Amino acid sequence: MQTRMARMMHVHDDRIEILQLQSGHGVHIIDGKEYKTKQGDILIYNAGVKHEEFADSENGMDILSCAIGNVYIKGLAPNVLFAKKYSPVIQNKSCYDEIGALMNMLYNNFLSRSPSRELEYHLLCSLLLIVRETIMREESDEEQKEQELGHLIQSYIDKHYIENISLQDIADELNMNQYYISHAFKRTIGYSPMQYVIRRRIGEAQSHLLATDKTVTEIAYYVGYNSASNFNNAFKKMVGMSPQRYREFWRDQP
Repeated sequence: MQTRMARMMHVHDDRIEILQLQSGHGVHIIDGKEYKTKQGDILIYNAGVKHEEFADSENGMDILSCAIGNVYIKGLAPNVLFAKKYSPVIQNKSCYDEIGALMNMLYNNFLSRSPSRELEYHLLCSLLLIVRETIMREESDEEQKEQELGHLIQSYIDKHYIENISLQDIADELNMNQYYISHAFKRTIGYSPMQYVIRRRIGEAQSHLLATDKTVTEIAYYVGYNSASNFNNAFKKMVGMSPQRYREFWRDQP
């Protein structure tokens, strides 16, 4: 299929669609998320998923499409190849040839004077299996990269938390988008980067309150606060009592 025309939001309830861009590029919006697509990319529309397609207005897109019905995978709805958490777009050149070859074999079999139903069945099964495994493997690789990034951000914060750092400072240091690093960090560590900064500061302050005779004001500046008032407010919100009360409470214990 060759097109320069936009295909507005629509949905298929009775089939899975697998597409490969043979040439050109465009924008595909799948389940509300935008993907910039190019030659070789493979897109999968599960049944019930809304999608839109916008080809480059000058060059258009040449698309090879395969619609498959009556697909049942344990734990999933009919005609659904993978759960929503997985990306519906494969942008990995190492997979293009293998998946593209299967789709071309299906297409050629369809065009032949006497198409083989048995060949079609085995090709479809192979296509579904390879696409599903590729998507799940890529998600696993992405999760590992995200965890590595989360720990890299954690290491940076651990070295600089007493400084006046912001999310933008961290993003600039790593040359990455603020939203992405915040998302990766929270999924890996469990807190947003700035929540982690506060918890590190308060944890360090607790140690100094119990192990040293520094004043509350000295400790406030030592752990990165620019005023004792801000420190007191943050400490009380996190611990449930003022720094001074915390020190007295534990020092009064027998």
